Amino acid sequence: MLLAVCSRRPLLDAHLIRLSVRGLFSESGVWERDYKAETRRQVEQWWHGRIQEQWQRDSSRKKFYVLSMFPYPSGRLHMGHVRVYTISDTIGHFQRMRGHQVLNPMGWDAFGLPAENAAIERGLDPEDWTKSNIESMRKQLDSLGLCFNWDREVTTCLPDYYKWTQYLFNKLFEAGLAYQKEALVNWDPVDQTVLADEQVDESGRSWRSGAPVEQKLLKQWFIKTTNYAKPLLDALADLPEWYGVKSMQANWIGDCSGCFFNHIMKVDGRDSGEVLAAYTCSPEAVFGAAYVSVLPSHRLLHGSSALKTALLRALRHGRDSLTDVTALNVFTGREVPVVISSKNEFDGHLDTVIGIPESSEEDAELAQSLGLNEVNPPSRRAEAFNSVTQKARERNAGGYLTSTKLRDWLISRQRYWGTPIPIVHCGACGPVPVPVEELPVMLPKVPSLSGKGASPLKTARDWLRCQCPRCKGPAERETDTMDTFVDSSWYYFRYTDPQNTLRPFERSRADHWMPVDVYIGGKEHAVMHLYYARFLSHFCRDQGMVSHREPFRKLLVQGLIKGQTFRVPETGQYLKKEDIDFSGPEPIQRDTGGRLQVTWEKMSKSKHNGLDPQEVLQQYGLDTMRLYLLYAAPPEQDILWDVKTDAIPGVLRWQARLWGLVTKLRAAREGPETPNPSVLNKRERSEARKIWENKNYAITQYFTILVVFQLASVFSLFCPQINNKVCGSVSVPREVAQDAQKVQELVLNSPLGVRLLSERVIKKAILSPRTALINFLVDE
Repeated sequence: MLLAVCSRRPLLDAHLIRLSVRGLFSESGVWERDYKAETRRQVEQWWHGRIQEQWQRDSSRKKFYVLSMFPYPSGRLHMGHVRVYTISDTIGHFQRMRGHQVLNPMGWDAFGLPAENAAIERGLDPEDWTKSNIESMRKQLDSLGLCFNWDREVTTCLPDYYKWTQYLFNKLFEAGLAYQKEALVNWDPVDQTVLADEQVDESGRSWRSGAPVEQKLLKQWFIKTTNYAKPLLDALADLPEWYGVKSMQANWIGDCSGCFFNHIMKVDGRDSGEVLAAYTCSPEAVFGAAYVSVLPSHRLLHGSSALKTALLRALRHGRDSLTDVTALNVFTGREVPVVISSKNEFDGHLDTVIGIPESSEEDAELAQSLGLNEVNPPSRRAEAFNSVTQKARERNAGGYLTSTKLRDWLISRQRYWGTPIPIVHCGACGPVPVPVEELPVMLPKVPSLSGKGASPLKTARDWLRCQCPRCKGPAERETDTMDTFVDSSWYYFRYTDPQNTLRPFERSRADHWMPVDVYIGGKEHAVMHLYYARFLSHFCRDQGMVSHREPFRKLLVQGLIKGQTFRVPETGQYLKKEDIDFSGPEPIQRDTGGRLQVTWEKMSKSKHNGLDPQEVLQQYGLDTMRLYLLYAAPPEQDILWDVKTDAIPGVLRWQARLWGLVTKLRAAREGPETPNPSVLNKRERSEARKIWENKNYAITQYFTILVVFQLASVFSLFCPQINNKVCGSVSVPREVAQDAQKVQELVLNSPLGVRLLSERVIKKAILSPRTALINFLVDE
């Protein structure tokens, strides 16, 4: 009954294999000779509960944490979900087979705009809508036979989770990393909420609603991720297995060669209450600063700042305008004038820069044109770059190395369905964090949601009015909710200790499981989510909450599953399958006979190229679908799902051949005599010879499967081939596994290499870019 194991899980525990020889897959005890759809269903049903029961057994062995990005609960799984969870499930089983204690958890990224908008459209409560979707998707996941640690399930919209999201926000606030300021923001006029820059496409439209994005000045909450830019950039060197994504992260962060310095803003010699951070690419020359320059679009000229009148009075459009406002650098103690720039933009996302004549010819010319005296830097000017920035950091005056490209993380959202920001606004005390013993700040019920206007939480009057935790006077709660990326920036920690009611997680448990050994998800999250998750992990390390800085040891960015789309060239309209005539050599529009534009695109309902996993499951069976997803393409590559020529029939034929082989073996074992090879007829001997000749191919496939999923070992097990034939394996340090020259040298100097290759002429050595496989082409 080996097929009941092989078809269900190619890589299973030895315990299950032992179980499999004791009984048949069906309760009737009858072995079905033909591998029919009903037979497949019986095999899968027989093994379903047994495999999940085995998965739940605890172990004290070496840990392996495999994590797939948790989904938004839309209510329906799509094939992308099935692929990523099939990959993580297979890796989990393989690592258990290797003797590891495996953590493969699942949860729900349950807050956010889609649920709120869907609830508004249907007249439902977002909480009810979300919970029903979670229940539906949990059943679908179970039907796929996936072995998740459901006892560790997390749901970001439940108070027992977002209590600790609020706790972490307060930690950031206390560390000076969460702050509120007026800012020009991207405003989605349809969804009535703020968008991060990354949520605006190249044409200036919202990533979700498609509406043209507007610029709006609002008071917003930010997290000062720029303070961690340089550590996050440098730490990429410690992530050798972030193939392809390291460069994306590095480009996102940019060249961290400069920093911000804080300035107290004054008018007529009086402190205005404003603190302005200004950037320079030459921190070591900051003592020679002659002025601070702001753009005409700067918030100080358009918001509620006390400086607005004085700045507008001096503004001369199209010219560099010297103002009566001055900026006191709290690090150097030097006060310089503020200039409104004639430019409409500075480098990157900067809107405030320090003018240092000694470091820039352009700065020197501007200072001279405005009649500003050249500032001779004191002897401290000679101090090293690192010394200046370090002392600024020690004095809480800036000095954190960052780039001109990177901006702080804007987390405010003017919507209902999100984690409430745990801040109370008091007229006497200002913004005050809610004490930990009063968390969570519960999300209140509101009478109705429209999706328009100000934050819906403003209508919850009883919830809004509260007492200041500090002075006990009257106060109001913050009515913005957090960006859902905050919820997903730490969920991997919560999985390690999900029932903890005293803290987000116990350090000992997080340290046991972290870092995640392999993290699997889509490339669309290769920048924002991963950057925010890395930032939060670095912050938790600095807070003494965990031992590791980097949360994910290896990253596996799985490809998309794409379906064929059929569009009318003149209008760009996507057609449904029933509107297309496939009878000819080329598909045409059924009504008009017009030719169609055929492309491969990410599966989507709007493009009519989606595929319901339940339909595939019903038609082919679970094992066939999983095997197809694993073998149709390497995990990192896209799968093109062609309804006519896909590889599923090939998978079915392979399963049938294996079933037939096991059927013959059973018959031979149950026969009255011991099988004797000498009695084989001519055709049988020919088949046996084919099997023998194909042994190398089978071994190669076996090794390929092993190395694809051996993702977190200190050593990579390289399979060395000679003239395309497998000859053995050699362990190679993981850090050099992508270096063809070093791998070749290590293999040649190994006992295996010396024995097989020392006397042969090597024409070429080919290192596989994806799997741990090296092939030596030699003279025979």
